[in-house]
Amino acid sequence: MIKLIITIMAFHTFTVIAENSPRHLMKKGLKSYKEGSYTNAIDYLSKTTQTYPDVGHYNLGIAQFRNQEYAKSSNSFEEAVRSQDLLLQADAYYNHGTALLAQTTKLTNSEDILNAINLTLEAIEQFELSLMLSPNTIDAKQNHEQASKLRILLEFKRGQSLYNEAEQLLIQEQAKLAKLNYNKAEQQFRKILSELDLDHIKSKEYLSLTVDKIEMLKQAVLDAKSDLTQSFKLIQDYQYQLASKILTHPSKERNYAFDINSELKNRYDQTIQKNQQIINIVNDFLNEVNTAK
Repeated sequence: MIKLIITIMAFHTFTVIAENSPRHLMKKGLKSYKEGSYTNAIDYLSKTTQTYPDVGHYNLGIAQFRNQEYAKSSNSFEEAVRSQDLLLQADAYYNHGTALLAQTTKLTNSEDILNAINLTLEAIEQFELSLMLSPNTIDAKQNHEQASKLRILLEFKRGQSLYNEAEQLLIQEQAKLAKLNYNKAEQQFRKILSELDLDHIKSKEYLSLTVDKIEMLKQAVLDAKSDLTQSFKLIQDYQYQLASKILTHPSKERNYAFDINSELKNRYDQTIQKNQQIINIVNDFLNEVNTAK
């Protein structure tokens, strides 16, 4: 939750305030804010920041936050932390972190997860800076804890998204890209389990699935190479038909291997072609022999 304390300038009651002076605009901005007219508050307060860079930006940031302009609010609080007032600085750090977290609520697509993670990391840093200045602030402690939990959730969602993308690519037999995503997913789940939560059950489950898929793809390449080697030996032993059967045997795993290792597929194609030429020559010779009889 954003800190609702509005920093108000100390005005002497006997001072005459010009209609368009920064002080007057500050008062009008705070009045608009209290009335719930956040757009007007933003308009007034934005004109006070040059004269009152710390308080002006701080109040502007609060109005922008309430108007759900979270990115702009974050920028305003980033300016407010330059204040020499340590209490205001602590609140500005806290609000900056809260505004950063609020931005993650609009990042709902899978391609936005990494950006959301970065915002969360920055928010955690802001809460830590706030706590350094004001160690006993309950709100900052609570938001720091919530941000840390959100980070774990987002890191897991990123790993899960990478795994799901890999699964879809594998269905399309784009094994090379699938393997790349599986590797990234594995790194993501290991990162969670080693750095963030040693007992994260879902990460353990997905890590096991991911490692199995990576091993399956490795084995697919090894099996394809083994079949090719076996075919070479059969051809040397004049067992051309048996070699052809092995070389042309269809399987998803071999397709995976070919997509991962295009050179391997080229070797298969060349071997199949040469072996088939030999088979044709042998068949033609046998036909001639049978015809001669």
